[in-house]
Amino acid sequence: SLKDYAGIRVHKSNQVQIINNRLERNFFGIYLAETDSCTVRNNQVSSANKATQSGNGIHVWKSYHATITDNHINGHRDGIYFEFVRQSRIINNVSEGNIRYGLHFMFSDDDVYERNIFRKNGSGVAVMYTKRIQMLHNEFDDNWGSAAYGLLLKDITDSHISGNRFRKNTVAIYLEGSSRIDISKNTFVSNGWAVRLLANC
Repeated sequence: SLKDYAGIRVHKSNQVQIINNRLERNFFGIYLAETDSCTVRNNQVSSANKATQSGNGIHVWKSYHATITDNHINGHRDGIYFEFVRQSRIINNVSEGNIRYGLHFMFSDDDVYERNIFRKNGSGVAVMYTKRIQMLHNEFDDNWGSAAYGLLLKDITDSHISGNRFRKNTVAIYLEGSSRIDISKNTFVSNGWAVRLLANC
């Protein structure tokens, strides 16, 4: 597609609240671009679960201070997608049955994601090219396949992973090109690998 069509799209606006909506069979569900201090809360976002018909469920680009909380997302390409998003929070969401990632971060520093459930997504959760992320008390469940991870970390620095539960993932935590990561007090149950750490870490 040459244009990112969305059920709800917010562009260059601040302090917008998107609350208590049901979005079904859209390309992108909720799309925030160049925003500040917006809230996306308690929405049901679902799509066709087909790669050619699905953008991301909640997509945030080049924004600050976003709050994504208490949403349920399924059947999209990525459940939640952040790119160039700073000082934002993803809390208490359920992202499951998405084609690629339950959560996908790129170039997004100083963010927190906490108490979310990521279940049965194609490739799990990916955090890439990012600094100072807090990943706390999340559940990574049943992300299984030849290219699937509970949590994939690529080129991540100065981040904290604590109190999470990893169950039935091919690789619970996979680290590549990452440094100064504190991984503590997590639970690993029935994974292929608990932690797979490459030499460039």
